[in-house]
Amino acid sequence: MGKSRDKNMKNKIICLLSDGLDSPVAATLMIKKGFHPIFVSFLTSITELNQMQEKLINIGKKISSYTPDLLNLYLIPHNDNLNLIKKTCQRKLTCILCKRFMFRVAKKIAKIEKTNYILTGDILGEQASQTLDNLYSYNDLFRDYVKISPLIGFNKLDIINLNKTFSFYSISSQKINSCQHYPQYPETRAKISEVKNAENLLDYETLILKTIQNAQILKI
Repeated sequence: MGKSRDKNMKNKIICLLSDGLDSPVAATLMIKKGFHPIFVSFLTSITELNQMQEKLINIGKKISSYTPDLLNLYLIPHNDNLNLIKKTCQRKLTCILCKRFMFRVAKKIAKIEKTNYILTGDILGEQASQTLDNLYSYNDLFRDYVKISPLIGFNKLDIINLNKTFSFYSISSQKINSCQHYPQYPETRAKISEVKNAENLLDYETLILKTIQNAQILKI
């Protein structure tokens, strides 16, 4: 029997789904809490774009095995946005500006999907974009939204073990060059004033509208 939308699911939640180990675990934990995930994935590879897309689809399908629902996966081309950010703004801010852009797109999709819950796979200090200072630099974006980060206190070994428990590890650990925009010296202690000054150089409304228009939406 095919999948169908389960009308008894409590809440939709926008899940920022990467090709790594963390976000599939976060999404599955929320499914087990009765949430209905809507996946938003940003395609950031240059040389292995098709492989990245295929991997994200496979991860999404594996997560969907934990729910009877059909799930939406938004596949979003992101290289042009990142090239513009790199060209326009300080290079050290690329990761922070990228993450804030992703959150802005997620909020727009949340409006389309009629929810205000947004899920991330953030682990404190795991990457440059996840230091305490940098996590703080995203807070202003979430007025009227709830950002849920169930993995924030986990460590990498915890996540690897959960990947194996949920049978994701063989997919998520496949090595591809999924992001080729990482700066040599990323900012780890962002100042919100500096971040906002950089964002003022960009026409976000136009960029976000174009980004969502170019998204491919799959049912998995």
